[in-house]
Amino acid sequence: MKVVINGTPKDFTAPLNLYDILEQEDMIEMMIAVARNNVVVPRDQWSDTPMEDGDSLEILGPMQGG
Repeated sequence: MKVVINGTPKDFTAPLNLYDILEQEDMIEMMIAVARNNVVVPRDQWSDTPMEDGDSLEILGPMQGG
């Protein structure tokens, strides 16, 4: 299964959910926001969000500034 993360295609073994992918990318413990196919997925729904071949993820961390 190919998933695009922040513009970079990556291969994973299916079936997966969003939590599985973030765990494999060592991002589970990070303070991040995640959008799957341009729709923000709340943290409490990561393990209930199935991933499909060709999905796109945008992962954002907090930034300082104003």
